[in-house]
Amino acid sequence: MLDPDLPDAFARHLLTTVAAHAFNALTITRATGAGEPGEIVYVNDAFVDLTGYEADEVIGETPGVLQGPETEQEVLDRLGQKLGAGEVFHGRATNYRKDGSEFTMEWKVIPVTEDETGAGQEEVDAALDDEPIYHVAVQREAPDA
Repeated sequence: MLDPDLPDAFARHLLTTVAAHAFNALTITRATGAGEPGEIVYVNDAFVDLTGYEADEVIGETPGVLQGPETEQEVLDRLGQKLGAGEVFHGRATNYRKDGSEFTMEWKVIPVTEDETGAGQEEVDAALDDEPIYHVAVQREAPDA
């Protein structure tokens, strides 16, 4: 939990720094509300390292850019069901790097709603009942099972 006494601009700066230097790949997409994948609006350097795609190659695309013939449709269906219900998704799927090599990605996707109040955790939890406007995905190459 971030200290609520931090000025908003500095808190944003801190969180942006964390995201930029995280070991896990991070992706933010716009929620469509139609059960379809939204366009990517942010990736961090760990995403570039994991996938081989530069940020400017995927911004504006959907996460489907990582999918291919061995990507499991049932996992994608479960992802859509969870996000459609406003729930956090956690799963693994076969994905593809820019060079075409396969890897198993483990990821969590979190629906994020707008919280303009700047209020405490109770208000944030209540806001989660609203429609998500973004999805934040935390990704990594899955460790061998």
